[in-house]
Amino acid sequence: MKPKQALVIQEDIIILKILERLATSNFFRCKAISSLGHLDIEDQNTNFDVIISDILFDGIAPLEFVSQVQEIILHQHLLIVSNMGQDKIKEETMALEGIAGFFEIPFDLDEIERLIKSY
Repeated sequence: MKPKQALVIQEDIIILKILERLATSNFFRCKAISSLGHLDIEDQNTNFDVIISDILFDGIAPLEFVSQVQEIILHQHLLIVSNMGQDKIKEETMALEGIAGFFEIPFDLDEIERLIKSY
């Protein structure tokens, strides 16, 4: 059986490590990076079962970041875990096709785990 693949994209190193540990403890082979700039060609050719990502990165609007992720990385599910506190951005992000969930920091690890276990 092929191992499940997860990609975590998060600038905050503590949150990155927490989400990476959550994925690996649920039997995902996990790649954890701090930005899209750390992707390599192999990553872009991997069909990730789940991507868990922030949407707040310097120099790029949140919705544009989501669009870039959806365009350049093959994946089945995209979860957003972010400090983004604006309800409008959250609503616009959740309205996009392919967004499986949006979790504001502080987040409920049990809820994220429940979702990724279903993948």
